[in-house]
Amino acid sequence: MRSRLFIVAALLLGAGTASGAEPTWQELQNLPSWASPVFGEQRFASTYALTTRINPYFLQGDFNGDGQLDVAVLVQLKRTMQQGIAILHAGSMTPIVVGAGKEIGNGGDDFSWLDAWSVSARDTRGKTAPGRGDALLVQKLESASGLIYWDGRAYQWRQQGD
Repeated sequence: MRSRLFIVAALLLGAGTASGAEPTWQELQNLPSWASPVFGEQRFASTYALTTRINPYFLQGDFNGDGQLDVAVLVQLKRTMQQGIAILHAGSMTPIVVGAGKEIGNGGDDFSWLDAWSVSARDTRGKTAPGRGDALLVQKLESASGLIYWDGRAYQWRQQGD
């Protein structure tokens, strides 16, 4: 009886984690249907795990300014446990990762400090805002924040506060 309880507890605890070889069904079910296969693809899933430590764990916006919705998900580099964001442009099969071992400006290479994030829409930031499309506003609440934006070639960081 005790061994059954242990197995059930292990299964329940493991179901919500982001450390498995593949994203959980719960993590993938709400992603746009075109993005789920990319994040579940073996090459990506063997390196990164989706993480649901912040709600929402994914955001949609037109990050590259092409008029189509892209998706950004919170990820963790399995080898080092570093946190980051994977951004998938609509029509692409290759996510672009910031953080999670890949440094970007003052955000560094580990976004474990991240408390909140949201989409900063291009049309609400005015003409002087950086980037071609929407940006990601990433925050350490009651501390610093930054904008992650696409410059046409790569994602860049603009510090918003300390």
